[in-house]
Amino acid sequence: MTTSAVLFDMDGVLVDSASLHVRAYERVFRDAGIEFPAAARNAVHEGKRRADVIEIAAPDASSAVGQALFDAKPAAVAQVLRDAANVSMPGASRLVRALADRGIPMGVVTNSVDAELWLAAAEILDVMDVLITGNDVSSPKPAAEGYLLAAERLGVLPTACIVIEDSRDGWLAASRAGMRVLVLASARPAWADESVELVPSMDSPRVLALCLRGTTGDAS
Repeated sequence: MTTSAVLFDMDGVLVDSASLHVRAYERVFRDAGIEFPAAARNAVHEGKRRADVIEIAAPDASSAVGQALFDAKPAAVAQVLRDAANVSMPGASRLVRALADRGIPMGVVTNSVDAELWLAAAEILDVMDVLITGNDVSSPKPAAEGYLLAAERLGVLPTACIVIEDSRDGWLAASRAGMRVLVLASARPAWADESVELVPSMDSPRVLALCLRGTTGDAS
């Protein structure tokens, strides 16, 4: 099966967002006079949704307080982004632009609900043909719904898509959709057996070669 499209996770793949998300949460919780614990920081790095992070951080909070924390997060993210010099993962923008120059259809599938803000900050929003966020699905990753929806909107078969992910939930989601998955990792994660295909960085020439294999942009 040749490659018809390339789909990306966002957090930890295209944008180096985890530390900035943590900073935004810390600002929100500090303003509310609530500690933001290590377990919640870990949940952010695992790509958990905002509601789940807040539940982990403040399990005893009232529904009103929980909603206030939830509502305050986007403004805190926007402020953190204004203060950040660069939000892109190393090599991500170059890879995306190289694929765009070759006319390869691309999309982003993320559990995040503020993806446009991040992708615009990374200056790659304009080259994405489809964007699937947590607002577009009823079942987020590790369910396959987001990836299947992206393939449908691009008009390609799921089996003709290559996905770049960095988490177990993302790998499960794309695998369940029948897509080939490259997991971005410098070392093999504990959850990943030998069947999981790893790539060390977005800068790796192998990543571009795999994304172009069998496409009209393939020079081989």
